[in-house]
Amino acid sequence: MLERLANKISLRHQISLVTGAVGLTIVAAVTLGSALLARAQATDMAENALLQVARSVADRLDQDMAERLREIRNVAALDPLQPHWMENTGSLRNVLQSMQKTFPDYAWIGFADETGKVRAATGGILEGANVGQRPWFIDGIKGAAAEDVHLAALLQTLLKPNADGTPFRFVDLASPVIDASGRTIGVLGSHLSWSWADGVRREVLSSRRPELKEEVVVLDRTGRVLMGPALGTHPYSPADLAAGHFIARGPGGDQFAAVSATRGRGDYAGLGWIVVALQPVQTALAGAHRLTVVITLVGLGAGALGTLGIFLVVTRLSRPLARLTDAVDRIGRERNATMTERVQGSPEVLRLSAAVRSLLRRIGTAEADARDVELEASRAVRAAQDRIERIGADLQAMKLIANRDALTGLLNRRAFLPLAKDALGDFRRYQRPLSVLMIDIDHFKRVNDRYGHPAGDVVIRKVGTIINDTIRTTDKVARFGGEEFVVLLNDNNAAGAAIIAERIRQTVASTVFEADNDRLLATISIGIAEAEKFDTDIDRIIERADRALYEAKSRGRNCVHTFEIDIDDLRSVA
Repeated sequence: MLERLANKISLRHQISLVTGAVGLTIVAAVTLGSALLARAQATDMAENALLQVARSVADRLDQDMAERLREIRNVAALDPLQPHWMENTGSLRNVLQSMQKTFPDYAWIGFADETGKVRAATGGILEGANVGQRPWFIDGIKGAAAEDVHLAALLQTLLKPNADGTPFRFVDLASPVIDASGRTIGVLGSHLSWSWADGVRREVLSSRRPELKEEVVVLDRTGRVLMGPALGTHPYSPADLAAGHFIARGPGGDQFAAVSATRGRGDYAGLGWIVVALQPVQTALAGAHRLTVVITLVGLGAGALGTLGIFLVVTRLSRPLARLTDAVDRIGRERNATMTERVQGSPEVLRLSAAVRSLLRRIGTAEADARDVELEASRAVRAAQDRIERIGADLQAMKLIANRDALTGLLNRRAFLPLAKDALGDFRRYQRPLSVLMIDIDHFKRVNDRYGHPAGDVVIRKVGTIINDTIRTTDKVARFGGEEFVVLLNDNNAAGAAIIAERIRQTVASTVFEADNDRLLATISIGIAEAEKFDTDIDRIIERADRALYEAKSRGRNCVHTFEIDIDDLRSVA
């Protein structure tokens, strides 16, 4: 069958058809491979970007919860408040209301005595009520505690309703209050509005391009939706959440999903929240689809032109064969024509020789075409390698951005803590002095309120520059959030750290900060803690420096205070 068909088709057309089919096959293979590679790369980039978004939200939730719990714990332990807990409820109420103004996401802060009776609270709300059966009181009287998201029970009818009409939901934070004799006299508790978490979500997404159509959902440890559409449901299977990356199916279309769980921070153990970042698959792969269309069109055009070119070349190559056929036919019909004569230089032999030489030249042309195809393939491979290298460079740049504070360019908490842990390891191995400074800009909220947030940003950046210029290159400084900085001083005991801290404080106090047309002054308070032999966790040193900072604040601000180890701290370590 094939032989009969081949006998009906000229050699010129057979070569054109076969070569064209091979060329189109190569074009199709390159197009398909490029499309699959582009889709895989786009998928990887989308999943990595979503994972960064999920991690950013999870880290911010952990950070804010740890800071709020630390605030409640520190206020509960303040010595100046000892006389007011049970006797001067008016002054205590003022202190609690000041805390609420400092961080408006506190919906309610109150102190309940050991019987559960509320003695003082912001706005006087629930004063006199008994909260002894509330989980935050039961857990808080035993130690610092955080309770998961829940609907308001006692406060639902006492607070102003939400603008959108949704019911109040809170996260509870509590810490026991212990008098000078060591007796637990009550619990300091707070209801942190869950709208705070939505603010964190909006803030993280605001740094992303709107056209990416990214969204964030927060789940509790069981997978129930705490923030996002379909509140209270379990939209994702445990297997998907455990996988870390999956495709979420829904009526609105498929979405890429990346999962990051909160892990707690410091003394805050975390509540097991799960953050899921989502992006429509169609949006994530739009660029890959466009690239596939372009590659397909270019490939089809190249294939058509190649087939036409091959047809023209084959037509030219077949002419010597036709002439050779005529010559052979004449040899068979002419008696005087002999093979020897043709070998010796007859016109037919010359024509055959010319045809052979022409064929060899065409073979050379075909080899050149093959080299051109190989060169194009090599260029395509190099282009793919260049793209992979660019993606690697982009990932490295994203890693650098993830480790730096966007406002000051200093290290962020995530990058600082591993360096601090390594320094603590060197301290334990080689007994080299190590100290930590906790620095906070005094009355920073007043700067924002009076001069605006741009002026506040100028102050934060300048203070960060002063700190970085004052310390050595072997020391490390990071912005921990807001107006708070932490400095790691290697080979410096508390006395040496105090000298450096005082130098930083004086430099800031003497600096005139210029923001637009405003000239303003600012001061800082600094807490110092030195690493001790019993320290095994850098967070404990940072916590002592933070306590020293609060002591500096309580002494009037614009000063330096060094934490002194007392017998209670030694017992807590033992």
